[in-house]
Amino acid sequence: MKMKLINSSNKQKGAILVLSLIILLIMTLLGVSVMSVNILDEKMVNNDRQYKEALHAAELTLREAEKLIDPDATYNTALTTSSTVASNRGLYLSTSAPTGGWWKGVNWNNADQVKESSSSTANKSIHYIIEQLPAAPADSKEAGLAVTKKYYRITSRAIVTGSNAKVMLQTTYKK
Repeated sequence: MKMKLINSSNKQKGAILVLSLIILLIMTLLGVSVMSVNILDEKMVNNDRQYKEALHAAELTLREAEKLIDPDATYNTALTTSSTVASNRGLYLSTSAPTGGWWKGVNWNNADQVKESSSSTANKSIHYIIEQLPAAPADSKEAGLAVTKKYYRITSRAIVTGSNAKVMLQTTYKK
């Protein structure tokens, strides 16, 4: 019996080449999708960082405003009884407050209506207002004693420029 030698190189049709190209295409698609996920993760981390920066700035501003409310400070004489917010510079009495409080009706971008925080920078806009709340009723008691303290509502707003990070915080302060 005679054996015929078959030259295998003549029978190849490029199947390995096609298989290699398919594997390369799959790996490229995987690489692109991983990069997309990483870019999205980076944006989320950046947004979270900017939000925390605004939150921290607003919290610092609350503390700054609380320091102004002091019996020896000029704050008590700086309060206005005006029923408009034209030039109160962030200091308000509750007697002339609109429904819900001054913080709802104030223009936060108008320097005549709000106080700018000392923490404001080129990339952070931080403002606050202080409202003296109505006196407690005469029969109000705290731990059995008559209330003689004044109450204030402090509202601060911080915006990180160039982002969507905006935080507004509010606290009630007794002095």
